[in-house]
Amino acid sequence: MRLSIHGCRGSIPSCSNDTVRYGGNTSCYELNFGDFQVFFDTGSGFRTVKFGKDKTKICLYSHWHHDHIQGLPFNADIFNPANEFTICSALSTKRPLRHTLQTYFSGGYFPVDIITTLKNLNFANISELQQGFGDQFKLDWLELNHPGGAAGYSVLHDCRKFCYLCDNEYEDDQSDRLLEFCLNADVVVWDGMFTQAELGAKKGWGHSSIEQGIRFFEHSGIGRLVIGHHAPSRTDAQLDDLANYLPTGVSFAMDGMEVEI
Repeated sequence: MRLSIHGCRGSIPSCSNDTVRYGGNTSCYELNFGDFQVFFDTGSGFRTVKFGKDKTKICLYSHWHHDHIQGLPFNADIFNPANEFTICSALSTKRPLRHTLQTYFSGGYFPVDIITTLKNLNFANISELQQGFGDQFKLDWLELNHPGGAAGYSVLHDCRKFCYLCDNEYEDDQSDRLLEFCLNADVVVWDGMFTQAELGAKKGWGHSSIEQGIRFFEHSGIGRLVIGHHAPSRTDAQLDDLANYLPTGVSFAMDGMEVEI
């Protein structure tokens, strides 16, 4: 398995001289394994994604806040009718999901109704993916703590496990569920938009802290924790300073980062 990070910024793209190293694109993570190319969200980082030939391409949406979907119509590969692209979210069945994306990418919000125009966009229920590909990989999900809802995902293939936990406001009563969900995970992506000092003023915003991620890592036995969803105002220099306090096995996500699992 290989994890490729195309965007790890939270809330809004943040492209400036101060965000070059860690990147300013919003959430888009790609997992390659076997015959599959699985994407987690299509934030602005999705624009530069290249579809693999002869790969089954799937997008799993954590939720549909704008920073997690805004890149969908800006990737040239989805306009190639040969590229079948399956879209799914554990938050809803396929019809409400299709309606949500169509509303966002048409009418008064976007100039082109891509959902109607692009016949290669297919919508599926999470159960359909679990049953249809169950002999090739195991897909699981759980509900996260985020305004409007969000879903976390895990993919297990060839004894390798990856977990995606964006966007989530960590609460103590989640601990047992998250530890069980991430049991034996090789790599976990964690929402670390805030520092512990910032959390008090951000209660209810739907995000966790870097320090909470470190504590989770230390109690979980997972192989590696990658902290993403960086605050749009967080500069490279600030992230570099915070990185000095990360234990071995914990790192900050960066646009262009690749992780072999």
